[in-house]
Amino acid sequence: MNDSRCIADFLNTSYHGRILHAGYSDALKTHVRSAIARFLELDLLGLPAIPYISAWHEKNSQVWHEYSGRRLSLLLGCSPADVADELRKRIIDRSTYKAPNLRKNITQEVIDRQEIYRARSRLRHEVKETGMLEAIYQIAPASGQPFWLKDQANIENHAQDGICLSLGLLFVITKEMRFKDELKNTKEELRLHRDHLETMVEARTRELKKTQLEIVYRLAQAAEFHDKWTGQHIAKISRYCAIIGKAIGLNDHKNTLLFQAAPMHDIGKIGISDQILLKPGKLSPNEFNVMKSHSNIGAKLLSGHDSDLLKVARNIALTHHERWDGSGYPRGLGGKQIPLAGRITAICDVFDALTSTRPYKNPWSFNKAVQELKLNSGTHFDPRLVKVFIQKIPQIKQIHQIHT
Repeated sequence: MNDSRCIADFLNTSYHGRILHAGYSDALKTHVRSAIARFLELDLLGLPAIPYISAWHEKNSQVWHEYSGRRLSLLLGCSPADVADELRKRIIDRSTYKAPNLRKNITQEVIDRQEIYRARSRLRHEVKETGMLEAIYQIAPASGQPFWLKDQANIENHAQDGICLSLGLLFVITKEMRFKDELKNTKEELRLHRDHLETMVEARTRELKKTQLEIVYRLAQAAEFHDKWTGQHIAKISRYCAIIGKAIGLNDHKNTLLFQAAPMHDIGKIGISDQILLKPGKLSPNEFNVMKSHSNIGAKLLSGHDSDLLKVARNIALTHHERWDGSGYPRGLGGKQIPLAGRITAICDVFDALTSTRPYKNPWSFNKAVQELKLNSGTHFDPRLVKVFIQKIPQIKQIHQIHT
């Protein structure tokens, strides 16, 4: 069958368009007839692409088809005359529009049918200026599984007749889109798995920190429990230190580290014999030298780890017996050479020792201990921190009374 006979048969038996049978210009009719002939020839070649010609009035977005390939009506499960209406009814869930060479690309996710219609109308308005269109539709036929169509078309604007034509090819891309969705789902599953792992790591890290803190606290208690009179010492000193830390403006993280690390100040006493620790009288020079070694012992016990907590605890253990005037031990540091955490702990440690029972003395009164801090401000203690301690006497007294 020659081409002219083929187009004649189609127009006589299968043409369901409007332009060739209406009062449009001869030029437009000739153009449409020629386009139908070309597209019919493509369709008869059995190509994977489905050719089509759709049309709409410039002032009315209602679309009809001048020509559509046979496979399209088969996919939709309708007659060729109903293709345009079926497409309108069967586009579902998502329509992704992307028009190359536009002033702006159009990429929209639409889940509402009215939004689909509005998006398609906006798209047609835009592409009239560029003459090109790319669109992807998900179609749900009356029967059978949903499928995806990719639309690539040239747009023609016939202003004399007020008609726009879309001359394009449709490609079934269901496999590609399913793969894309599967990839998207896989990425989402991987993201959820990663988030779950991160949550597990965070929880495990918190648990490890908690366990680490518990172990170190038990070591600190072991050191303190040599002496039955000092069981509350580590509880009080951490609270005293935190009160001063907050008052001088330490941020929450640093003040929490101070609170957690202060109880470890005397952890080195675990290496000192009970004969010296519990001696009721004054220590001999040799015994006092042994006692002083607890600062270095504590620092060694707390060394070799990159934990912020243990770093602060090491500094406190090593320096809380240093003095502002440089006469302390173990290194004779003075002034701000002494780490801030060590200076704070020194004040709180001495105050609590003065107000607590020891093997070699009875507890001092609260006020007498405060006066001793004032007396040693600028020699033993950082004078600025002593002032802060005095300012916080009401809070200090409350902690002292609770744990006495």
